Amino acid sequence: MRLLALCHLSFIILLTLYSSHVFADEGIIVSDLSSDVIDQKVTVDCEVQYRLDDRVKEALTNGIEMSFLLEIELRQENLYWLDPLLSQLQREFRVKYHALSKQFVMVEMGSHIERSFPDLYSAFYYQHRIHNAALTNTNELDLKQKYYFRARARLVSENLPLPLRIKSYVSPGWRPSSGWTVWPM
Repeated sequence: MRLLALCHLSFIILLTLYSSHVFADEGIIVSDLSSDVIDQKVTVDCEVQYRLDDRVKEALTNGIEMSFLLEIELRQENLYWLDPLLSQLQREFRVKYHALSKQFVMVEMGSHIERSFPDLYSAFYYQHRIHNAALTNTNELDLKQKYYFRARARLVSENLPLPLRIKSYVSPGWRPSSGWTVWPM
């Protein structure tokens, strides 16, 4: 009887945590997904909205550096096995607060370009749009096959300082992610 009561209590706690995460206003959203062919290259466009938990914003404002990653994949539909990955694009950037200049500094990891912004909203707004990102050449695709894209944006919790990394394992607010968003080619 005691075990059954403990199972019910655990279920209620998990349901509460899940529903508070699902219906929260915070999170990362990938939207406005589209693809095009430009100069025989398959390109993608998308928008990412970064609506972070207040604790994450406070940590950023207090000088904790955080990494965010956008992943876009092109996959071929396969009825019998896992869908093979044909091409992948990853864009990672880091955000930190510079106390002396009172500016948020964003570093794009691929190009190491560093930009300063007066507030956190401006920093994330700069990263919100991906436009004409090339994934592959059209001559590498078989026109008889079906393809799809999927995209995900997330906070890279593995790069957080150890105390926050531990919090990210138990608190959804510390590991915001859009989840995979899928759209056809």
